[in-house]
Amino acid sequence: MRKPDAETDVKRNASRSVTGWAARAFAACSLVLFLSSCYVPDHFMAELRLSQYGDYQLTFHGDLVYLPILYDYAAGRVPADKDAERQKQIRQDLVRDKSFTKVVTLGHGRFRVSYVGPLTAPGVRGGRLGRDELVAIIRRDSRMLTLRSLPNNEIIVAASHLKPADAKVMAEEGVAMKGEFRITTNINVIKNNAEQVRPFGRYTVYIWHIDGPSSPMPYLVGIRNIDPTRPLPP
Repeated sequence: MRKPDAETDVKRNASRSVTGWAARAFAACSLVLFLSSCYVPDHFMAELRLSQYGDYQLTFHGDLVYLPILYDYAAGRVPADKDAERQKQIRQDLVRDKSFTKVVTLGHGRFRVSYVGPLTAPGVRGGRLGRDELVAIIRRDSRMLTLRSLPNNEIIVAASHLKPADAKVMAEEGVAMKGEFRITTNINVIKNNAEQVRPFGRYTVYIWHIDGPSSPMPYLVGIRNIDPTRPLPP
């Protein structure tokens, strides 16, 4: 893994960001990383880079599976002559978010994707949390990950649990939800449930191996520093 620089890579990308990016709303549902939602990840590697000043960027490579269509497959509600059109509609929903650099249809509601973002302004991949802000990645109506900043300078990174009914239909349709999630950061971390914690130069890497819906969902709390060159708006 390339050595990160949260104060160059992430801050450079985020310095021109528009914090209202999450106001973009497209169709559908809600997805929280690993998660109760429209899309579930599988066979993935994801990394959140989070600087001590609240700059952030998520990179995701792997599969996203559209959960609602799994229910339709299980109930026999997807006629063979309509399946291709359903896949096309789902892909169109994904590619509207320009943070995706690749979306390949694999069939059965599964898409091989690459994501670097969020795209907060033209050419800007990543953002900076405001003083009191909730950010949903991939987007507010299809959350992969939730970042929350509080006026006391806490930053919370959290993922939600999968509903039992969703886990059941995923198992029936062959979706394992396996992958690895990392947070690379130099923030002062005060709570986390990471499976592994490794030093990496001036940074620390927190690692979760997701081995199915019953795996603990990632959670991390840190205290940010205030960047004297970029004061937060009141």
